[in-house]
Amino acid sequence: MSTSKKIRLYLNEERKATWLELFFDLIFVVALGKTTHLLSHTHHGHLEEGSWVRFIIVFIPLWWIWVGHTVFSNRFDADERPHRLATLLLMFLLIILSVLINEDIGKNYQLFIAVYSIARLFIAGFYFLASKDYPDNADYSKKRGFIFSIGALICLSAVLFPLPYASYIFYIGLAFDILSPFLFFRNTKHFPIDKDHLVERVGLLAIILLGESIISLSQGIEGVDWETQTIVTAIVGFLLLCMIWWIYFDSFPFLLESKLDANGFAILYSQLMTYMAFAILANAIRHAILDDLVLIEFRIMALAGIVLFYLGKQTAYFFNVMEYRQPIIQNTLITFVIVGASLWLPSAQYILIGICCSMGGYIVLNYFTQLKLYGKASM
Repeated sequence: MSTSKKIRLYLNEERKATWLELFFDLIFVVALGKTTHLLSHTHHGHLEEGSWVRFIIVFIPLWWIWVGHTVFSNRFDADERPHRLATLLLMFLLIILSVLINEDIGKNYQLFIAVYSIARLFIAGFYFLASKDYPDNADYSKKRGFIFSIGALICLSAVLFPLPYASYIFYIGLAFDILSPFLFFRNTKHFPIDKDHLVERVGLLAIILLGESIISLSQGIEGVDWETQTIVTAIVGFLLLCMIWWIYFDSFPFLLESKLDANGFAILYSQLMTYMAFAILANAIRHAILDDLVLIEFRIMALAGIVLFYLGKQTAYFFNVMEYRQPIIQNTLITFVIVGASLWLPSAQYILIGICCSMGGYIVLNYFTQLKLYGKASM
């Protein structure tokens, strides 16, 4: 029985994501939408120099802010006014970060690092306050707040150095922050993650990001000449996004029913790859429609998106649904073979069709896997 002063949503058996969490996700997607555009600009058939580096450097810290707020809210949110106000301030910091995300982010790197570090210190402060509000988990809260403060301060120290040294120091602090749960908080069986809430939050953000992918795609192809090839490629691109949705959510009920991974590490960390894949594949579809990227770079983009999508999606199930392990390895390998063959096709449009066929094949394979394991398919 908890001795806390406040009633946490963590104690509610029928807990759902709050309206504030949904609002937070929307603001977060604005920043990620700006990050997605870093892979959309081409010159003479090539991505702008450093586009991949900027995309990765910006995407990971933004994702980590979302993880920090989500994990704290999962265990400690009581949906009270102080937490609402602090979250709204955190959202304002995300808006500032989104303004700084562009091709010239290197010119404003000190401001980006400072705002990010302040956002992480906000999250650390959440834990320090929680140690007072919830004395039954005070040791856990203080420890987490202290460790996250260290990571944020290491990142903040990067503003004292010029590029590229600032980037190295910033990512040392970020790496410390990201790895700290594995190093210091592995044994939390007495205080497990609320898996239903976590899976719901992960799924809600995924669906919003997919929606952002469609918006980004439609904005990117405005003014294009709608010839037969363009129309067919756009239809195939939309089918591909629909299949991504289907594959991602098709097995969600089995993830909710799983009892492993009390910390939620596999679910949370695997989503970094999945969310990055959404952005990459949205850009691949756009470039296929516009036909504005040389074939070798398009192949790299398509391959990166597919590999990240399947690795991210499957990791959560591999560590949480034991009976799925062998089938998902087999089904994924078959899919990769089809994708690998598709990459040798002579145009981006044909490659996109091949990838679409590979995903359709995976949907069929997964359907029969569910029938074999459970006697039914989830969807």
